[in-house]
Amino acid sequence: MSLLLRSTVSRASAISSVRAFHASPAASKTVTEKVSEAADNVNKKLGKGLASAIEKGEQATASTKESLGNAASKTQESATAAKQKANQASAGATQAKEDFKKEVKK
Repeated sequence: MSLLLRSTVSRASAISSVRAFHASPAASKTVTEKVSEAADNVNKKLGKGLASAIEKGEQATASTKESLGNAASKTQESATAAKQKANQASAGATQAKEDFKKEVKK
């Protein structure tokens, strides 16, 4: 019986030394979950890139509007100055005409 007892103890030891199957969290993901996660990451990166591009576009638009506003203001000032000079020249010509008429009448 000694041999039978050893055999039984040996089998009990072998059975108790077997480990239960253990899966890591990464290994437990299905292919669908992995694809979904990858697509989500790509979507987020693309969204961040597009948001950055839109923001830069808005900044460029604001800068352009400011530049055009300044240019329009300067153009308006130049037009006003030119108009004033033209009025002065016209007034000078009218005065010269009147002076000439007075000289001719003398």
